[in-house]
Amino acid sequence: MKKLLTFLLFSVFLLIGCNQESEITAPVDTGTNHQYKLISLPAPAAGLQIESGHTEYKYIDGEEGGTFYAEYSYQSNSGTVSQYSNLVFYEEAFGGWKNISQTFSSEGAAMEFGPSMQFQATVKYTYTIYGVDLTGVNPNTLDFVYLDSNGNMINVQYDSVDMDQNTGMLKVVNATLPHFSRYGFVN
Repeated sequence: MKKLLTFLLFSVFLLIGCNQESEITAPVDTGTNHQYKLISLPAPAAGLQIESGHTEYKYIDGEEGGTFYAEYSYQSNSGTVSQYSNLVFYEEAFGGWKNISQTFSSEGAAMEFGPSMQFQATVKYTYTIYGVDLTGVNPNTLDFVYLDSNGNMINVQYDSVDMDQNTGMLKVVNATLPHFSRYGFVN
């Protein structure tokens, strides 16, 4: 009977322990999840582009810190869509050298980073997009969020988030990234 009871207790503890969130890029739930939608980007002009984004790479020494600037533009039927990204890694952000990737999307106002990792020191991110149709976007509810693998949207700390209806511009300044994953503009 003791063996059976011990086995049952061990099984219960194992099930409870394995049920916790184990994804390295999972956010701490602050109760600030959004149910907004990712802002769409104009589709690439027919025949001009097959891919749904563009990825750039750069080696960064996480112990020294560094900057990774990247940009990407494509033609849509309504004009040029341009995206500008600047990642700033402070000293001791992570250990050793990593090949960092930034993937620009041509579908949504979002950026995906790799490799999957948590940061030990500050990483700041500034992201600007021009050429977005901002019809119906409310500047009072515009936000920049982390998008998890389940589609949940979680607040990100930043200095400012702005939009300009005339130029179709969206901009987040100095967003603090605690880990690499997918981030984007929502409304």
